[in-house]
Amino acid sequence: MISKMKKLLLAARTAEREKVLEILRLAEIVHIEPAAPEQVKVPGKISEAIDNCFKAINVLSQINPAGSGERLATPGTPTRLVEETLANERSIHEQKEKIAALKRELEEVLPWGDLGLEDLAWLKNEGLRIVFLKGPVSDAETISAELVSLINEIDGNGIYAAASRQAIPVPEKFVEVALPTHEASELQESIQACQRAIDEHHQALECLLLRREDIEKHYVKLLNRRRFAEVESGVHTEDEIFVLTGWCPEKSVSELEKAFEEAEISVGMSFEDPGEEDVPPTSLDNPPAIQSIQPLFDFMGLTPSYNEPDTSGLFLSMLAVFASFLVADAGYGFLVFIPLALAYKPLVRRGADAGFLRLGLLLFGATAVYGLLTNAWFGETWFLFDSYRFDPGSKDGARLLQGLCFFIGVMHLTLAHFMKIRRRPVNLSTVGEVGWVLFLWAMYGLICNLILGAGFVMPGDWTVPLFKISLPLILLFTDPSWNIFKSILAGLGAIMQNASGAFSDILSYIRLWAVGLAGGQMALAFNKIAGMLPPEPVYWLIKLPVLVLGHAANIVLGIISILAHGVRLNLLEFSNHLELDWAGRRYDPFKEIR
Repeated sequence: MISKMKKLLLAARTAEREKVLEILRLAEIVHIEPAAPEQVKVPGKISEAIDNCFKAINVLSQINPAGSGERLATPGTPTRLVEETLANERSIHEQKEKIAALKRELEEVLPWGDLGLEDLAWLKNEGLRIVFLKGPVSDAETISAELVSLINEIDGNGIYAAASRQAIPVPEKFVEVALPTHEASELQESIQACQRAIDEHHQALECLLLRREDIEKHYVKLLNRRRFAEVESGVHTEDEIFVLTGWCPEKSVSELEKAFEEAEISVGMSFEDPGEEDVPPTSLDNPPAIQSIQPLFDFMGLTPSYNEPDTSGLFLSMLAVFASFLVADAGYGFLVFIPLALAYKPLVRRGADAGFLRLGLLLFGATAVYGLLTNAWFGETWFLFDSYRFDPGSKDGARLLQGLCFFIGVMHLTLAHFMKIRRRPVNLSTVGEVGWVLFLWAMYGLICNLILGAGFVMPGDWTVPLFKISLPLILLFTDPSWNIFKSILAGLGAIMQNASGAFSDILSYIRLWAVGLAGGQMALAFNKIAGMLPPEPVYWLIKLPVLVLGHAANIVLGIISILAHGVRLNLLEFSNHLELDWAGRRYDPFKEIR
């Protein structure tokens, strides 16, 4: 559920501003709003230090110490450590760019070999003319010089050195080539020197890695300093009094008052209910089991508005149902569920998100149960009990699963309309909303008749009567008015806008069966590929990787399908019928970052 919020107005003496803000930070319950957002400022040095610290942590996180030699931790303050980390990273980048440039030059110089550039320069100073020509080896005799020497030959073209005391003409099929500025051996030595410098910088980073924890603590301190500066610069100050506003959960009001009483600081506080123009932050207060959906909400940036219903529990339960249909395999379900259950406590002790782990357990536990019910194991149909022989690949099995998808869809959307009715005042427009519920079931009957050829759960001959009842209700009560023509026009507009959407939304749930079927066929394909190999024991060395990699890839695709299709049905089809736009602000109390 969404916690009820109280609007806080707090006034205190300016001399005690830091103490008041520290109490609020320790209380960790007040979402502070800046009195003047344009006045919120953070010292540039703090922002720069945070950016540099973040970059340094990223650099060190990519360091893999080579070998097992002993290393000494780099001494110095965290600020100095950050500077050294970034300096070493910059130097490594510069040396790598230098190596790339040297290698490009070396590719051009290698055909020349070592020419003795200093000797050539001395000969030129003594008056000897020396030119380098490139052209066909077959025409070498056309070069007119006292001395002609072939330096290198590539694909029928040669590089020649021509020396003479007279001017040397360039033959028709030759071009003059500029002399390299460096010897090949000199360039190779430079590359090796750059590589040695990179190794030295890497060693320095490995020593800095031993101080990574100190840098991370410094980073957290900087984040807290920035947050404190943001809050402090956002309060409104008038001479000896300062004022701040914010939001406090209704259940925590007494806790905040008690915090100031214990600190013996006099402040003036007032708590009011949100007004019509106010936009309170949203705080979801759910049991731990339902909080398992929160990591997914955080990942996708989803927050319901304060005045919208909290669908966390329904979102989570339906996502489990959708996941079971989409993965649709008991083997996959148990393959993820069992290791995750065994590793749950050790992972939590190491700092893993317990909510995320519980979400994985729920989704793949539901998948395992669904797979047991459908006898689906790694793409194959295995009957564990002779008395229960449901086959999802048979015609009757496919028809049952398709019907279940449509039934789940209409029930899901019906819940959305009932939740919308509940959050609105009861009046004549409620009758129009009931009409839409009946219209959904009429569409459900139509879809079942078209796709399945018969009714499913609901008798097929109910479809026409439901249309006859629902359409007049929608026409007359979508926007009820004493002007009957106005009401009918509003109803017609609603039908034209939403009727096709109701049909496609219910039909959209068929993706649950279709994606599950595709995953099963892919698993079966990997089994067949492995089965084509001969049965000799040595071929298991090939079969096993095919099976492991194939089914592992299929599990990954199943997880992606949960995010792509399972989440979509909650966020689009269901939320559109509930008119839930997920445009809320997350409750972010002023507290110390840890």
